[in-house]
Amino acid sequence: RDLVRSRGLGDVYKRQEPTAMRKRQLGRITGDFAVNILASVIYTFARQIVVFPLLAARLPEDTYGTLLTVTGLVNVCTALVGNSLNNIRLVQNSQYEERGIQGDFNLLCALGCAGSVVFSAVLWQVFAYDTVTALLLTAYLMVSNLYQYACAFFRLELNFKRIFWCNVLVSLAYTAAAFPFATESLWPMVFLIGEGAGLLYVSLRTPFVHEPCRRTPLFGETAQKAVVFMLSSLVGNLLLYADRMIIYPVLGPESVSYYSTASFFGKSAGIVMTPIAGVLLGYFAQKSFRASRRLFVLVNGISAACLGVFFLGCWLLAPWFTRLLYPTLYEASAPYILLANLGAVVSIAGNMAQPMILKCCSTRWILAIQLVYGGTYLLLAMALLPAYGLTGFCWATILANGVRLLALYALGLWKF
Repeated sequence: RDLVRSRGLGDVYKRQEPTAMRKRQLGRITGDFAVNILASVIYTFARQIVVFPLLAARLPEDTYGTLLTVTGLVNVCTALVGNSLNNIRLVQNSQYEERGIQGDFNLLCALGCAGSVVFSAVLWQVFAYDTVTALLLTAYLMVSNLYQYACAFFRLELNFKRIFWCNVLVSLAYTAAAFPFATESLWPMVFLIGEGAGLLYVSLRTPFVHEPCRRTPLFGETAQKAVVFMLSSLVGNLLLYADRMIIYPVLGPESVSYYSTASFFGKSAGIVMTPIAGVLLGYFAQKSFRASRRLFVLVNGISAACLGVFFLGCWLLAPWFTRLLYPTLYEASAPYILLANLGAVVSIAGNMAQPMILKCCSTRWILAIQLVYGGTYLLLAMALLPAYGLTGFCWATILANGVRLLALYALGLWKF
């Protein structure tokens, strides 16, 4: 450095140093994306390629359709509690660090788990499960909520390698549990073992269990934001699994099986790509982050291009994969594969647009968009499903997700 400056090239050095730093940062971010995508691929393979096809093969179509409806409702609950607290922890963490205090989140987790017990009791009554299945389902709900929240610690540390190894462990646990427990009474055991392995790993590798379960001066603000985000998450996740909850009472459990099979390829991609949004939010949670319109356009332009390529892959490969994994359901599902996957792709694009808006805009904006999205979805579904069956429902999904995506793009361009 001294030699460069002695030759009068100090300005050149100053220009090159930030450039090298930016290259290192870009390399690290690219590596984090790659690791997180690989982790998601492994997790998706275990659930979508091993667990659900095995359950579909062993259970009757109506029983499997009911199972899909219940797991959809369970996923709504875990997203509402565990995943919402995960995201709020990322948004609020800097305030806790600045004040040097700990608390609130484990208390909120405990309250959420108590709510999960009530929710499980409702599922027990509605679907008339036996006692063993109901108890296993309750345990799965509580463990999954804790696991979904605790993963926030890896994202705060930007330690995506540990997320990778955690997903490997969870995937192995799911796969090992699927073969002995893929039965009508014991199927929740598969999910309990899988999520339980993840919770054990996170508890050993993070300070999650050591944080105090107490209230702090920030509790009111954090709880308020959590409630708003939970309401937004409730709307979004109810609609994510609306195919099961709307189709089930109108067309029956068999149609739930057909639609879920048709949309399998696109929803699997959603599971793989959604953690990319988690990587983005992890970086956005850092104190040094500054949002800009240029960055918003760049992130969403790249995601839209990637999703366009993926949809082309759906058109070419989804029928083949669906026939391979769900041979007994393929014929009835085939007419809906392209439309169902298009709806999934548009939904993923919205999920990719949301992290920067969540960090930089009021959560009330997210809630407002979700309510508009939800109203559009329900109106279109109720109008098109009875008249046009699953084809009408596919179009309702595409149009409603399109409204949400355009609203997120418009808000991002306006705010940034």
